Amino acid sequence: MKKSIPFPIKCSFKKVLTLLFLVCIVCISSTLFAQKQWTLDACIDYAQQNSFSVKQKMIELNNKQIQYKSTKMSIAPSVSASVGQNIDFGRSQVASSLIISGNQASTSFGIGMNMDLFQGLRTYNQLKANQIDIQTTRYELEQVRENVEMTVMAYYLQVLLNREILAVAKVQEQISLDMVTKVELLVQNGKSSDAELFVAKSTLANDRYSVVEAENSLNLSKLDLAQLINYPNVNDFDIVPMDQEYLIDELLNRSIDVNALINNALLNRPTIKAALNKIEKAKRDIQIAQSSWYPSLSFFANYGTGYNYMFTPSPQYPNTSFNKQFNNNSRQVIGLSLNIPIFDKLNTHYNVKLAKLAVQSQEFQMEEGKLTLIKEIQQAHANAIAAKERYNSALEAYQAAKISFEYEKIRYEEGASTNYEFNDAKNKYLKSESQLIQSKFDYIFRIKILEFYGKN
Repeated sequence: MKKSIPFPIKCSFKKVLTLLFLVCIVCISSTLFAQKQWTLDACIDYAQQNSFSVKQKMIELNNKQIQYKSTKMSIAPSVSASVGQNIDFGRSQVASSLIISGNQASTSFGIGMNMDLFQGLRTYNQLKANQIDIQTTRYELEQVRENVEMTVMAYYLQVLLNREILAVAKVQEQISLDMVTKVELLVQNGKSSDAELFVAKSTLANDRYSVVEAENSLNLSKLDLAQLINYPNVNDFDIVPMDQEYLIDELLNRSIDVNALINNALLNRPTIKAALNKIEKAKRDIQIAQSSWYPSLSFFANYGTGYNYMFTPSPQYPNTSFNKQFNNNSRQVIGLSLNIPIFDKLNTHYNVKLAKLAVQSQEFQMEEGKLTLIKEIQQAHANAIAAKERYNSALEAYQAAKISFEYEKIRYEEGASTNYEFNDAKNKYLKSESQLIQSKFDYIFRIKILEFYGKN
């Protein structure tokens, strides 16, 4: 007779299956996450989102926007209310403004409104100045983002460079390994000596050491990039392989007009736009300072009332009801207030002078910024030309070293060359290939810098 499984056991078995299923899902998710490879754009976006310099500039932008809203609200009238309670002993003033003897308690209520009608256009110019500040901060934020992008690009290219150097080192290691295998066969057949085998194994050991060094350099460059973009899981970080974006032939054939780059940069670079805005802001500050020379006009309206209570009332001054006193004691006032400046110890005069000097200072800074930008572009262009020439020279050296190594390999396999000559050709081939890779990425980076100056 079949025994049925108790319900609690069935429930536990289901829980175990559910738990195993969840564990599998977590493991698969972790594996997929670990296999994620980052593109350059993804690294740049992540770095900009997590950069403290970008966040700090965002806070500054929010601060400027709040200042603008605060200045805008200063146009609105200000309204305030007041309530007062006094207890007078001895002689005191009653609602009819007479001074009498007697203790009393008085309660006052009031509400008032004040509105500036004219302040020499101070608020108007301040609003314009705040708007300029906001736009200037946006340009500065754009500049910070571009600086982050340039830095990430440099680190990203370094990872790609180290990855290619590692690939070259592994190829050299495989060549040395194949050579050790061939020399062992020659030794077994009596066609080579043990000395040749030891030399081949020594070369293999050196190449394996080079592979280890290249792997360490690659891992360190990945770590540097992950830390640069503030990515937390540095052990799971990797980037995509070389793609079509970095085809060197297309970059070599690209023509560069340095004068067009300079003209475009002087019109569109965030630093220049920010400098122009700072000049405009300084000019607004002059108008803000000059507003103190003009009369100011304000409108005000007040309403007040009160209640008095005599502790020892007299027939002449009886205590009336609160509602009656509230109505009888009310007072309404509206009016205009005109303030005409006559002499303020020349404060406005000197403030205007200081504001004009600030304009001159900002203009000098802009001119200096333009010259610095022109020098940077010219230097970047010269560096790109030099990098292109180095790449072409490295390419020629690499092609020659490759052909020489291939011939030397054939000669060595036929016994017409020594192990020393073979290793010398191989080392020259390895050195030329490493120089070619380095010059290629150096040229790519120089071109990317020029592309930044060509942005609109």
